[in-house]
Amino acid sequence: MIKKGNFLLLLFFVTHYIISQNINIKGKVIDKEHNNLSNITIMIYGNGQLISYGYSNEKGEFQISINQNKLKTLTIVANGLGFEEEKNIINILKSTINTNFLLQEKNEILKEVVLETWEKIKVKKDTIVYKVSAFKDGSENVVEDLLKNIPGMEISLNGTIKVNGKAIDKLLVEGDDLFDDKYKLLTKNLDASTIKEVELLTNFEDNPVLKSFQESEKIALNLKLKNDKKNVWFGNLDLGFGTNNSTNTTINIGLLKNKIKFFNLSNINSIGNSAVSQVKNEKTINFTGFNVNKKNEKTNNELITIDNLSSSNFSNDEDVFNNSFLNSLSFVTNLSKQTKLRNLTYFTYDDIEKQNNNITKYFIEPETISFIEQNKIEIKDISFATEFELKYLSKNDEYYTYNFIFENNPTKNNGNLIFNNEKVVQKLKEKKQNFFNHLNFTKKISNNTLLLAYAYLGINNTKQNYSILPNTFSDVFNNDGALTIYQKNNTPLTYYGLNSELITKKNKAEYGLEFSATVDKDKIISSFRFDNIHKIDSLSNHVNYRNQKISLKGKYNYNISTLFKVRSSLSIEKNYINLNKKNNQYFFVNPKISLHSNKTKIGNFGVSYGFQNNLPNSKYLTESYILTNYRSFNKGFDNIQQSNNHSFGFYYTFNNYKKQFLINSFLLHSFSDKSYGVKSLISDNVNFNQYTIVNGGKLTNYNLSATKYLKDVSSSLKLSTQQSWSNNPVIINNITSNVENYTSIYRMQGTTYFRLPINFKFGFQLNYSKGKFNEQFSTNSYLESSLDTSIKISNNWLCKFENNYYSINSKDYLFSNINLNYNPKKSKLSYRFKINNLSNITKFNDVFLSDFQRNETSFKIVPRYFLLNIKYVF
Repeated sequence: MIKKGNFLLLLFFVTHYIISQNINIKGKVIDKEHNNLSNITIMIYGNGQLISYGYSNEKGEFQISINQNKLKTLTIVANGLGFEEEKNIINILKSTINTNFLLQEKNEILKEVVLETWEKIKVKKDTIVYKVSAFKDGSENVVEDLLKNIPGMEISLNGTIKVNGKAIDKLLVEGDDLFDDKYKLLTKNLDASTIKEVELLTNFEDNPVLKSFQESEKIALNLKLKNDKKNVWFGNLDLGFGTNNSTNTTINIGLLKNKIKFFNLSNINSIGNSAVSQVKNEKTINFTGFNVNKKNEKTNNELITIDNLSSSNFSNDEDVFNNSFLNSLSFVTNLSKQTKLRNLTYFTYDDIEKQNNNITKYFIEPETISFIEQNKIEIKDISFATEFELKYLSKNDEYYTYNFIFENNPTKNNGNLIFNNEKVVQKLKEKKQNFFNHLNFTKKISNNTLLLAYAYLGINNTKQNYSILPNTFSDVFNNDGALTIYQKNNTPLTYYGLNSELITKKNKAEYGLEFSATVDKDKIISSFRFDNIHKIDSLSNHVNYRNQKISLKGKYNYNISTLFKVRSSLSIEKNYINLNKKNNQYFFVNPKISLHSNKTKIGNFGVSYGFQNNLPNSKYLTESYILTNYRSFNKGFDNIQQSNNHSFGFYYTFNNYKKQFLINSFLLHSFSDKSYGVKSLISDNVNFNQYTIVNGGKLTNYNLSATKYLKDVSSSLKLSTQQSWSNNPVIINNITSNVENYTSIYRMQGTTYFRLPINFKFGFQLNYSKGKFNEQFSTNSYLESSLDTSIKISNNWLCKFENNYYSINSKDYLFSNINLNYNPKKSKLSYRFKINNLSNITKFNDVFLSDFQRNETSFKIVPRYFLLNIKYVF
């Protein structure tokens, strides 16, 4: 092995040799008024071939280094959207070349592209501007309602905003980020009437140094507020009270100035909108690729759950009975020209009740097992968190960010269950605390070289106390059925690491070298007992898991031509595992390669392949069984075993924002040589599950969506489909078999923007699923449709009818709501009257298929209520 000193010396001489062969090209780009022009593309050609490129910074300056390679002349081209292209031909006489550009405006491009004469959508460089007044029907209450009306934008059930199928990276307010990934706090609470325009930012990059170095594939939204909301305190008080103790009250206060932006958002309601859902995110941690803007925030093992009562078909939480409170405070301020401070603090409280009746069937040999459950669960959930972020941009092209987050989340779950006519009482108390620390550093060494570094520290702890009465396992343990079962879990997690990457651009290629060193310390401490008897050692665990990983990744990206580019990486990693004082080492090689097209008139497409080795986390490594609910135990492997996964991908996107024609399609296929599976022993009253390694496993997903703005009929239409096929081996009651599942969704959605007193929003969705296990087939299909009709009775009055129709297993359900809005002109007061669940549906039956089981569930529905809201705007 090369010693550190020798390695650095060798690196110095190699670097010096390379630099000595280079030609340094620098200059400045201005317009006719001598304004500095940033993000202008500078391309350098030699012998008719593109040999390098770069971008001008915020001062209009650029600097690019190239290898001389016996070149005598260079052609340097500067161009940017909205400007005429300029070209300079330079004779190479010395190692440093200075050349400046004066760009002239290209008037026909600078004109804003408009779909209609009254300006709905404008396209300006990397920004698409939506004039919200063109997409409002008058019934919108919060920002989320407004975004749903804009063609190509969609809001998922968890509140994530997507544009043409791609999730946004940030939601900005007047160019500033106040909420980071908690932007649902803003979209679900800020008054929609405050918004003037919505900007879609393509080629978005929050890191200014990184933005000046390379293009970005990220997108963001920027909310532009009305002029009368700037430099003054503004907000609204929206009071809502109704029958059946229904309430929905919102208080918003905001201030937007150049040096500070501030929001205080509060809501209290009992109409199904839980508070904690607005601050929780579905996160996927994936560090196979370096991303300086993503944060490594891991979650603890939550081994017990008794809240499984939500229906996946409901978009408006029709089955949730709640009393919820939310208050959030956020601000961002400029401490100096180079320093910015952001804070977000929030408190949520939820008191939730849900009920259902459930019939579960396991399709196993020698005969099907089925049981009946009547569930009622009461949840009290409290969440408090605060986050500070400090950003600093130095004058030397250095960018620092530090982010600190503290989260505290205690919950109480009380479950009353009737299982096959036997009453079971479950109680679960949880305490969760998380500390997250993130430090990012970006340094632009030259126009062709960039250094990225990221350090993090996380300290998490989750404690669970669980009890069951009576003893539901008396037949298994041959003891008294009147005993109370107690399970205690403690799962502390500490993790920290350092990632750094050096990126260099040369000619048509980009090279990257990434180094990573991480440490994960994970524990699972569990105990199981009856009443006050000592814990049962055979059902208790003390897992001490430590993984020290060192990895080195090389990256190579190459522009084959102006149309195609190749991206590739090879990661080599060494894992040093200590499990309960036993040491193991694992060496992995993980390659990736992809071929992508650059932006073309017919869209973008790409193909990719990746191979990934994986190690199990601590929940797969428990030596004894752990109680997970009133009828199930889980156990880990006998020893650490690795798995792997091959993945193939294809995507195609087409974004014509000028005509609002958007297409998004992708196909993903993955299979494993070895994967993590479950070996289960299932009986009438108890399930014993043990994680195991199984051979094989396949998954294929295909998505296609097309959105088109139909100018002739002033409407937008979206057609989409989702297809999924899976084939996974399982071991049930010592019999190995394959579970085959297929699901499909076909969807059509549309919105009209007529200049008439009436407009519509409609949707149609067909769902189908099929499962096969041990030559037994199970199928399920249901139809879902919606029709919202907005009628503008006069300038002050608007009525909206909302209808959602479900057809499941020959049973039909129609949920109807009526909203009546009175908005008197030149008044700070407005009024809304709502009738929810007009037909007063009290139960809803649904069917779910998963693996080798089928669930038929009847949900209790929030009954009809009347709600009157009075809003005061200031």
